[in-house]
Amino acid sequence: MRHWALLVALAAVYFVAGKLGLSFATVHSSASAVWPPTGIALGAFLIWGNRVWPAIFVGAFLVNITTAGSIATSLGIAAGNTIEGFAGAYLVNRFAGGAGCFFRARDVFKFVGLAAVVATALSATIGVASLELGGYASAEQAEAIWLTWWLGDASGALIVTPLVLLWHEAPRRPLTAERRREALLMHLAVVCLGAAYFFAPQLRGYPLSFLLLPPLAWIALRFGPRQVATAIALIATIAVIATETDLGPFALATRGDSLLLLQGFMAMVVITLMPMAALVREHRVAVAEAEEATRARDVFLAMLSHELRNPLQAIVNALHIISSTKSAESSARAVAVAQRQSTHLTRLLNDLLDVSRAVSGKIAVVLEPVRLDEAVRRCVEALRVSNRLESRTLTLDAEAVTVRADASRLEQIVANLMSNAVKFTSSGGTIRVSAREEGGEAVLRVQDDGVGIAPELLPKVFELFTQGERKLDRREGGLGIGLTLVRTLAELQGGSVEAHSDGAGKGSEFVVRLPLIPVATSVAMDRDPVSAATGPGPISRLRVLIIEDNADARETLHDLLTAQGHDVHQSAGGEEGLRMAEKEKPDVVLIDIGLPHIDGYEVARRLRAREPTLGARPRLIAITGYGQPEDVRRAREAGFDAHLVKPVDPSALHDVMR
Repeated sequence: MRHWALLVALAAVYFVAGKLGLSFATVHSSASAVWPPTGIALGAFLIWGNRVWPAIFVGAFLVNITTAGSIATSLGIAAGNTIEGFAGAYLVNRFAGGAGCFFRARDVFKFVGLAAVVATALSATIGVASLELGGYASAEQAEAIWLTWWLGDASGALIVTPLVLLWHEAPRRPLTAERRREALLMHLAVVCLGAAYFFAPQLRGYPLSFLLLPPLAWIALRFGPRQVATAIALIATIAVIATETDLGPFALATRGDSLLLLQGFMAMVVITLMPMAALVREHRVAVAEAEEATRARDVFLAMLSHELRNPLQAIVNALHIISSTKSAESSARAVAVAQRQSTHLTRLLNDLLDVSRAVSGKIAVVLEPVRLDEAVRRCVEALRVSNRLESRTLTLDAEAVTVRADASRLEQIVANLMSNAVKFTSSGGTIRVSAREEGGEAVLRVQDDGVGIAPELLPKVFELFTQGERKLDRREGGLGIGLTLVRTLAELQGGSVEAHSDGAGKGSEFVVRLPLIPVATSVAMDRDPVSAATGPGPISRLRVLIIEDNADARETLHDLLTAQGHDVHQSAGGEEGLRMAEKEKPDVVLIDIGLPHIDGYEVARRLRAREPTLGARPRLIAITGYGQPEDVRRAREAGFDAHLVKPVDPSALHDVMR
C-alpha cells in the first residue's frame, strides 16, 4: 500500500512540475528551457530505485496528453523521459557515488557529465523524434527544439536533483541554533541581492551577475552542499520570474533566447559552486573522522593498558609468593594463577595480531573437512576445565555436522563467542550452545540470558573496538576486537555471523552459518588428526641447542628442557651458535629469528649447508615473535622444520620436538 501511495504522489508531483515547466515553452509547446521534472525523476530513481518508473511514465504521459500532441507522441515522450531518469540513475549509481554524488567534488563533475549531459540527450532525442514522426514538428524546427529540450532537462537535473537528494538525506550533524540563524540570514541576503539585481530596471544593462557569486560561495564554504543547493534554487526561481517579465540582464529580444541564456548561466553557477561545497564537506568529514580515530585510539590504548596491567600484576604477585613462601599449597595456587594469566596475555596478544591481519586482509585459512560439533565440545570442555563457568549453567545441543573450514580458526570463532557469553552472563545465568544443520547450512548458535545488547549498539557490534558502556572497574574486560575477528574468520571460510538481542538486560544470541559438507561426502573424523598424530607421549632424551639473544628467555627455556631430561646447550648469538652446533651436533636447534649480527634465517641456512659436518640432519625450530604468513614462508625457505610464535606453549614445543 505504501508503495502505491508513493507512486501516486510521485506521479502527481511530476505532473504539476511538468505543467509548470511547459508554461515556459517557446519554440514548441512540448519543449521548454525550464523543466524541473527531470530533476524530480532522477532524484526519485536514485532514492527509491527502478520501481518508481511507472510514476514517471504516467506523470510524463499526462503532462503531454493534456498539453499538445497525440496519444502516440505522448507515449513516446513519456518513454523518453522515463529512460532518461533510468539511464541517469544507472550511470550515477555505477560511476558517481549514487545518491551521495553531491558529497564528493569528483562525483559532482561525474554527475554533470553523465546525468545532466548524456542522459538528458536521450530524452531530447526520443522526444523530438516522436514529434517528427507524429507530424507535430518539422525537420527545420528539430534542431531548435532539441537544443531547448536538452538544455531545459540538463538545467532541471543540475538545479532540482541536488535539492531532492540533499533534503532527503538526513544531515550527519544538524546545525546548531546559531548556525541556523546564520544560514537563514545568508539565504535572505541571497534572495535580496538576487531580487535587486534581476528586478531593478536600472541594472538591466550592466553585467553584474558576478555579484551573486560571493554570497553563494560563502554559503558553500560555511554550510556545504544542502544549503548552497537551496540558495541556487532560490536564485534560479527569482531569475526565471524576472526574465519571464522581461526584466533582468538575461531578457533578450525573444523569450526563448532569454530562457536559454539564463539556464546556461545557472548551469555554470551549479557546476562552479556544488563541487566547492562538496570539497568543504569532504574536508570536514576527514577532520571529523580523524578526531574520531584519535579518540578511538586513546580509548583503545586505555583499555589495552588496563587489560595488560591486571594479568601482569597477578603474575608479579604470584612470582613473589613463589619466591617468598614455604607453603607448597600457596606456591601451587600462585603457579596456577601465573599460568592462567599468562594464557590470558597470550590470547590478548594473539587477538591483537589477528585483528591487525584482518584489517590488512592478510589472514590465511586452510579449508578442509572439520567436525563443527567436535570443535564446539572441545571449547566447552576447555571452559569447564578452566573453571571459567563458575556457577553458570551451560547446555550443549550438538549433532554430527561437518563443515569445510580451517580447524584452528573455527575453534577461534567458537571460543570467542563462548568467552563473550561467559563474560556477559551473571553468576547463576544460563548459556545455550547448539551446532546443527539448518536449511542446508551448518549453524552454530550461542545464546545467553546476560546483559544483552542495546539497540543503538546492535548494528555495529561487529565493528572494530566497539563495546557497550563499561564501568570503571571494566570487570567484563576485553578490547572490543573479538567479534570483529569472528565476523572476519566466518566470512573467510565462506560463512556469515549475525547478532540478535531484545535489548539491554535481555540476553543475546550469536548465529554463525558455515557451508555444510553432506554426510555422504564428509570425511570420517572420529578423532582429532592433530591430537592423534602428536599426542603428549614421552620423547627420548635429545641434544638441544638454544640460540636466543634474550637472556631470560634463553635461560628459562634451558631450565624447562633440562627438567624434561634433555641435554641442553645455549648460545646468545648466531655465530657462536653455529660453532657450538658443529661441536655438540644437536638433534634439535631452537633459533630466535631476531638475532643480532646475523638473523635466525641466515643461521638456519648455514646450518643446512653444514649438515655433513654435523653428523646428522638436526630439526630446526624457529621460536620467534614474528608470526605473519610471510614470516612462516621465509622460515620454511630458510630450512626450518617448524615455526612457533612466542610465547610458546611448552606442550606445543614438546609436540614439534617429537
